[in-house]
Amino acid sequence: MLRPRGARHLGHFRARAWPDSCNDQQAGNRCPGKIAIPKQNLENGRDAWSNGRMCPETAAQTTRPVRRIRTLVADDEPLARELLGNFVRRDPGLEWVGEAASGAETLTAVRQYAPELLLLDIQMPSLDGISVAEQLAGMAAAPYIIFVTAHDNFALQAFEVAVRDYLVKPVSKRRFATAIRRARQALSGTSIETGTAATLTVRNGDELTSLEPDDIVWVEAANQYVRLHTGNREFVVSQSLRQFARDLPRRQFARIHRSTLINLRHIVGVRTNDGRYRVEMSDDSLLDIARSRKSLVPDLLAQARRNAAA
Repeated sequence: MLRPRGARHLGHFRARAWPDSCNDQQAGNRCPGKIAIPKQNLENGRDAWSNGRMCPETAAQTTRPVRRIRTLVADDEPLARELLGNFVRRDPGLEWVGEAASGAETLTAVRQYAPELLLLDIQMPSLDGISVAEQLAGMAAAPYIIFVTAHDNFALQAFEVAVRDYLVKPVSKRRFATAIRRARQALSGTSIETGTAATLTVRNGDELTSLEPDDIVWVEAANQYVRLHTGNREFVVSQSLRQFARDLPRRQFARIHRSTLINLRHIVGVRTNDGRYRVEMSDDSLLDIARSRKSLVPDLLAQARRNAAA
């Protein structure tokens, strides 16, 4: 790789700059054995180094590409698809992968493009958004769904089918940005920007209830649903265990069995009998630890001691 003249000497000889008026003899007499570099060359080398032109490979390494979320837009109205598509394209953290104009097209597009995020209208031909969300809930890698609709009376049904957010048309740039920020945090496994635990919205009868992750003692899988145990109440959510875990702080929850997720802050102890291990939780539950996850036992015991000391 070519380097600006003078910079090479800087890196290898720690050369000293002499006034331009000095001749080679004067330079040699004053500093025998050193290579004299004209002052202008020395300054040019410094400028090149500071501007990143000296080593473009190094400069490139300091800029890391932003992970872009694959996003699909589904709406039967062309203008709505255009508007949402523009929002997506203008966000450097999103990657527009396609669009769909009906429920059936949406299911096909999800299978074809494997989006991580789906902006989904409710009232569409052939299959409405609620039905689409219900079918997608059974997928192993279901996308994060945000409903975008002109009607605000579907919110309860939306949360019943594991939709994460609900935007009412016309969608403002600010509201869209807020929804995307939540989606990015959920997909990356982080909590909300304040650094506190994210609030989860679950159904309680005909009402929506907000829960903090600290309220959840453990979660069990039940087919395409999960049952949340909070110590004094239970909630059933229409999501798979894998999908529900996306909204939880990763460092606070651990999967001890394919059907069981526990809150580490609620561990009381670990018991063993005939080679089987069980973790005791704060609600007196005894939960089996899968044989394939026995390596977690030392960490679970340490966490139980920390909880007792807290």
